[in-house]
Order: sequence, then C-alpha cells, then structure tokens
Amino acid sequence: MTYDVDLTERSYQAVLDWQQESRRAFGKMLLNWRRRNGWTQYTACEWGAEANFEVISYGNLSVIEQGKAGELRQKAFFQLEELNRRLLGGRRLEGVKSQRIREQLEYAEPLRGNDGKPWNTVDFWSCYIGYLAVPEAYQAVLSPTFSSKEAEDLCQKWRRHVRRVIKKREADVTIALEELVGSVPEMYRKRFREVLSLDDYSSSELTQLWLRDEQFLPDEWIRAWETGELTDLPRPSTRHRNK
Repeated sequence: MTYDVDLTERSYQAVLDWQQESRRAFGKMLLNWRRRNGWTQYTACEWGAEANFEVISYGNLSVIEQGKAGELRQKAFFQLEELNRRLLGGRRLEGVKSQRIREQLEYAEPLRGNDGKPWNTVDFWSCYIGYLAVPEAYQAVLSPTFSSKEAEDLCQKWRRHVRRVIKKREADVTIALEELVGSVPEMYRKRFREVLSLDDYSSSELTQLWLRDEQFLPDEWIRAWETGELTDLPRPSTRHRNK
C-alpha cells in the first residue's frame, strides 16, 4: 500500500508534521518487528559483530525507534535489508557462536509487507519518507515483556499441569510425555521437551510463543493433548499485548 500524497496543497508546517509522523510510524514498525522476534536493542548489533556484517548501532536504532532520527543515511536502509536477507536465506546462523544469539535468531522472521514479500532497501526508505505505509502486522503497539522469574513461573505451571493430568490418568509418565511432545509442531518439539525436563523458556522465547491475552502455544499444545484434539493447532499470533 502506498500513500497518495499531494504536497502542493500543504503548508510548510503541514509537510514537516507529516514527515515527522512518517518517521514515528517507521520507528514503531522497527520496534514492533524487533519485539515480535524476541530481540533486544542489542541483538542485531551482536549478530552483526559475530557474523561479521554491518548493522545499525544499537544507539542509532533506539533513536530511530523513537522517531527522533531526522534524516537517515542511505546506508541504514541497506543495513535493514541485509537483516531481512539473512533471515530469509540459510545464513542466519552463519558465523554465530553465542548460544543466546542463536536462540534469538532461530525462529526470527524478516519484515514483510502486506503482500507477504520481504522488504528491501527501497521499501524501507519509502516507508521512512512517508510514501509507503507501515504493514498492518506492525502498526499496533505490541510487545509483551517478561522477567526471568515470570518465565520460570509460567514454565513451572505447565509442568505441574502436565504432571496432574498424567497422575489423574494413571498413565505411564514416559509414554504420556512422548505423546505430548510428539503432538507439538516439529520446529518447537526439541525445545518443548527440554522445558518439560526443567530447562525453562527464556523471556525472548516466550514472546514468540504468545497467542493472545494470557494464552501461549504451550497452553494450546497441552490442552489439545489433554482433550485428545491434536489437529489444527494454532500458530503464534502476529499481534502481541503489552504486559
């Protein structure tokens, strides 16, 4: 979607206001993209340092996210495209040694337009100057945040519930857990097995597993396993909530 912008009928102040609003919308879009991926302000910078490619510094990223960056150099838009390009191809983990960064990259998604196509340099630039609208998925203010203690409590809640169900069924623990883990989509299976074995999800992982309100994907996996409804399991929402 592009804006039909006619600047000839606007006052100079109106043009400045429109320009500032475009920059604020762009910054919010980057903030929502980052948070949907479970990234901190430092993730992209640390990724670039480990994988040896150039990215926007975390200080500049913060200013852009706040809509206070002013004119951006062309280089910044190429750097954003590079993040998208690496997330699309098989290079996202290339050169990355830190387990923490690898986990934050594993399920991260590129920024896409309403048509599902990943954005390139021209798309980022067009959005920044107000000629291209922010994709709908990134317009709302998103971003649940969790402390380590909240993540631990949530994982403990899931483990307790699973144990109660197994005890009520008088089922074999190993067989029951294998049935539960086996019903989970493959991309989440290994990590969910580890969580059931006391290795809690991190705060950033929980952000990517949120569905709506107080519901997360593991809630749905456990519910489906408990009730025997093991088809049509949901996917993570494109919308998050403030916490």
